[in-house]
Amino acid sequence: MEKIALIVLRTNCIELYLADMVKNKSYVPYNQLHMPIDVYQGIPKEEIIKPLIVKEVVDILMHFKKIIDSQNITEVVAIADEFVRFAKNSNGFLNEIFSKTGFEFKVLTSEEKASYVYTAVINTFNRPKGVIINIGTTSTEIVYYNRRNILDTICLPYGSRNILDQFDHLTDQNLVAEHIQKLITEKLGEKTFLGSLEDEFDVVCAGQTSRDLGVVSRKAKKYPLEVEHNYEMSKQDLEKVYQALSAVGFSTTSKVKGVSLENTSILYSGACIARAIMSLCNKDNFSISKFGVIDGYVLNYALPITLEKPMTDNLGYSLQVLSDYYNIQPNNTEQVYNLSMIIFKQLKVLHKLPRTYVRVLRTASYLYNSGRRMNSLDIARNSFHVILGSDIYGLTHTELILAAFTAMMVEPDNFNMAEWLKYKDLVTEEDLLAVKKLAVILKIAMALDVTAFGYIKDITCDVLGDSVIIKTITENEEDISLELKYAKLFAGDFKKAFQKSLEIL
Repeated sequence: MEKIALIVLRTNCIELYLADMVKNKSYVPYNQLHMPIDVYQGIPKEEIIKPLIVKEVVDILMHFKKIIDSQNITEVVAIADEFVRFAKNSNGFLNEIFSKTGFEFKVLTSEEKASYVYTAVINTFNRPKGVIINIGTTSTEIVYYNRRNILDTICLPYGSRNILDQFDHLTDQNLVAEHIQKLITEKLGEKTFLGSLEDEFDVVCAGQTSRDLGVVSRKAKKYPLEVEHNYEMSKQDLEKVYQALSAVGFSTTSKVKGVSLENTSILYSGACIARAIMSLCNKDNFSISKFGVIDGYVLNYALPITLEKPMTDNLGYSLQVLSDYYNIQPNNTEQVYNLSMIIFKQLKVLHKLPRTYVRVLRTASYLYNSGRRMNSLDIARNSFHVILGSDIYGLTHTELILAAFTAMMVEPDNFNMAEWLKYKDLVTEEDLLAVKKLAVILKIAMALDVTAFGYIKDITCDVLGDSVIIKTITENEEDISLELKYAKLFAGDFKKAFQKSLEIL
């Protein structure tokens, strides 16, 4: 495993991301440093990055370099938003950075940003058809794709920061908001695909503005999960956020709870852009992506295969990375998952759960033991918190909650109805019954590989009247007496969940 550092130069901050990386396999971010600095301030009128700002940027980067060197990081990637191109002294600015720090920045174009945000979204969502809206600070990209192929891309030279430059002669904030939306509407008016999306197409919004809009929406609704990725919003939700932000306006001193001060001042303009685009779209709902341009860039860098085609199984990839990270090595989560799936499929006639729950059981099977990294005394409850706090690709928020409860209820005494009711707007009574059954299936699968030797290669399940007989199959007649004894301890749990006696052979 090697370490990689990613430095990002934005209009209003510089960020340092540190990650563990296995080239051609995975990367896991482990630290992030965010330094606010208004690099853009001199560009609109003077068309330069001010000398004092240049000095401050170099100073921050020198400190970043010390951090990078102290951790023996050899792979450093530095990228900058395209606003740098707007400055007359951009070459001198980048050359000075290179001469002082050795960091060679790649300045992204709007077209490259569109490609990277597509990479991030297509590999972290289970949405084969859709439209991606990325609202940046100096540009907005809209990507239209179908069956993992890009059909069309729109790049607008307006973002939440520089669109305000178009109307800096106006003092009435309401008038500025109207003009922003009118400008975006006019520029997109001839792009008909936004208003004629078929039912199976989804809309995903990425970028800092979209994430911040999601933050405001969740707080307003008292949403029970603090999970950015795959948060669902409606046009009505967006309208409520827009109206709330109109009271803050374009203030540089007011702060919206949950949003950084430097982003608050441009959030209203970003909301105007989002509102204008969604008004042209025939979809009532959209999802928020936590992952955007930077994540797409790193994904291409760490896994070059994503340059050619998206992942075919982003959930499986995500779970494997998290399992490798959280579980003591070597771990047996894949074996537990395989056994869980066999039991689930063969007891279909008994549990009668639809295939939609397979993703829930799969997630719980891979991460049921992740809580051990926190401490070894309350693994199941800790695993519950790990799952809810993890970035798991391709899962809805409901599936995430159900997977967390499945892992926790491996120890049934952990269950608390009050805790379940916190998520009452996202789960149902049928979900609770399903989770109880899935937890028992997972518990038996865990027991059948309690030694982590992987001796049991297959299982047959026979439902006979009031009983179920599970027959285990080994490859070389290994001694599995401990596995069988341990699994039989949960016959009572099985009967409670399925109203059948359990025998394991």
